[in-house]
Amino acid sequence: MKIATLELDQHESNILQRMVVDAGHECTAFFTGLSLIDALHYKKFDLLILEWLLPDMAGSELIRLIRSSASKNMMVMFLTHRSSDAEVVQGIRAGANDYVTKPVSAAELAVRIHTLSKITPPSVYESNKAIKRMPDLLGVGFYCFDLIQRVATIRGCAVALQTKEFDIAVLLFTHAGQVISREQIMNEVWGRASVTSARTLDTHMSRVRSKLQLNPDNNIRLVTIYTIGYRLDVL
Repeated sequence: MKIATLELDQHESNILQRMVVDAGHECTAFFTGLSLIDALHYKKFDLLILEWLLPDMAGSELIRLIRSSASKNMMVMFLTHRSSDAEVVQGIRAGANDYVTKPVSAAELAVRIHTLSKITPPSVYESNKAIKRMPDLLGVGFYCFDLIQRVATIRGCAVALQTKEFDIAVLLFTHAGQVISREQIMNEVWGRASVTSARTLDTHMSRVRSKLQLNPDNNIRLVTIYTIGYRLDVL
């Protein structure tokens, strides 16, 4: 993958760049949001690893600029010294795909990059073959979802899902590797005017996890991000 890093501190930038290269990817380092935005006019990257606290613009502002530009398909991961719920929600709402709390280890960063590389849009990262989309089908590893007949299968065996469970599953698999907030799930599955309770969502998520056997045995892991939402990882 072609990866751009945005880190203010020269020393930390060097460490981050070395981690990315050691994980087998190309890396270009930037030190300000403006320099990165300028570069995006003539360079293409598959993933941006972004320091959240910037001197020239807020991290959320930079993400929104990327999402509104020709680079809107770029995967975005942001780094933060804090893991406050409000900051994470702000980043996800702005359009980030994932986040990592500093200090991040080389192993964790490599795994996160690997997960995002599997679901990067084909127009950006042509070697992506993890998720196969057809007009009526969504396939991810051992899983396949018939979007017309509304049937889910694992290794060719049908799984009985209720309406909301199927909708949740498709949402998770469509956004595999990305953090999806609880609010987004409720809005997209139950509707924006929904008064769905947190307990109802938790119950449905538990059923989806159990019925679809979302575990490493099927090369899938459903990660619960406390108070924030969920992330479905393709292993």
